[in-house]
Amino acid sequence: MMEFFLENLFTTYSNFDYSVLFYLTAFLSVSVVAISKSGFGGGLGGLGVPIMLFILPAKIVLAVFLPLIVLMDLWVIYVWRRFPIYKIILIMCLGGFIGQIAGWYFFKYLDDQTILFIIASLAIITSLRYFKNLYKKKVTYKTKVKVNYKKGVAWSSLSGFSSFIALSGAIPAHIFLLPLKLKRENFVSIMSFYFFFVNFTKIPFFWELDIFTMKTIAITILLIPIIPIGIFFGKWLNSKLSDKIFYHVTHIALFLCGINLFIKGYF
Repeated sequence: MMEFFLENLFTTYSNFDYSVLFYLTAFLSVSVVAISKSGFGGGLGGLGVPIMLFILPAKIVLAVFLPLIVLMDLWVIYVWRRFPIYKIILIMCLGGFIGQIAGWYFFKYLDDQTILFIIASLAIITSLRYFKNLYKKKVTYKTKVKVNYKKGVAWSSLSGFSSFIALSGAIPAHIFLLPLKLKRENFVSIMSFYFFFVNFTKIPFFWELDIFTMKTIAITILLIPIIPIGIFFGKWLNSKLSDKIFYHVTHIALFLCGINLFIKGYF
């Protein structure tokens, strides 16, 4: 069985055209996601998939990225293992799993453009509201966190749903987490634990939908060495930022992700 797998994997590598453009685009795509996950809680990660769409079809991109993201999440959990808030993680995982099931059930019947429009609108509104409050000097960073359980489950359900169909689950998760004004270490740690759960539980659903192929596995293995570079650089960036700058950067990333989803959906 293993010999058959390796033989097919080698054949796939041999038959695939790996140009300079492919390597550069793939490096940029995976690096953006790794830096985002380890340094900014995934805020910039929504740009990774659209970048890779320049060199690969959409379904292949989803299949290639999922194992890479699971590996990233594991590594990022280790890096930020001392800062989780498990109460928030449990709430988000419950909602995320509900969203995953909904995404799997409706995968073949969804209007992607409508979903992208809703998520993009919410991302842009949330980020603009933050900077409006910042201008009015109403932004504070909390030491005691009050969590609205219903909002947590609702936004995380949308996160799990949008993560399943478009790998864009960070935006709804940010809409729930950012108003809590957590310390940046807690924020990134919570996002890491949550998305490891969401992405890992996605694997059997993707398998059932026949999204994985020898070609996607071959490309995934090829891109694995990029992960540690992006993760350590993201961790370094996070350590250099204050909470205030961290939230500025994350909300700017949220805004850019929203604009990116509009472009992805309509152009």
